[in-house]
Amino acid sequence: MSMLQEIRKKLYLAMNGIISSAMREKGIDYKLNFGAPLTTLRKIAKDYAPNSELAEELWNENTRELKILATLIQPPATFTNTLTWAKEINNLELAEQAAMNLFSRTSDASDNASILIQSKNLYEQICGFLIYARLFSNNHTLENKETYFNAVSNAFDSESFLLKNTALTSLKKLGRQSAENAKFILGYYNFRSKSDIEKRAIYDDLKFEFDYYS
Repeated sequence: MSMLQEIRKKLYLAMNGIISSAMREKGIDYKLNFGAPLTTLRKIAKDYAPNSELAEELWNENTRELKILATLIQPPATFTNTLTWAKEINNLELAEQAAMNLFSRTSDASDNASILIQSKNLYEQICGFLIYARLFSNNHTLENKETYFNAVSNAFDSESFLLKNTALTSLKKLGRQSAENAKFILGYYNFRSKSDIEKRAIYDDLKFEFDYYS
């Protein structure tokens, strides 16, 4: 039995039809979705050593659990396909898992994030901001500042709540790094005088965040 077949067998045993149906109703659509909880997937991943070939094989399957397992089994140190994999992501759960488990842990994570936030594709942009959020949480210094802040501004002008929220989350993580960062961000995104209620709310959210963590 191949490792892929072995993993499939484990997923059949962990199948949860209720969770799978609920995901489909929310638009999380795969050819196959076992509805297995993330905790179960992490336990399964621990049974396998980091393996690029297996991870690629898993990723190429249009199955929710196999794609998430691919992000857990793929060794970040040798992974260079962030931009390629990001093109195939079409839902928030997979974007979050890929960014957390793999994309943010590669040596070129910052460069890839900068490229992704400039994409025209929604989930590529979301992946980029999620990578930045993880990097900033680990005190990564922001590079390509103009690109980043312009992309955040564009996200705030978009109609996508998901994009606005992930951009805002990354901005909060950056502001938490230092009082200097927080002050700059509040000055850059000073929406207090704007008639746009949503943008004023963004400013108030940022200010509350930075005051709370200062």
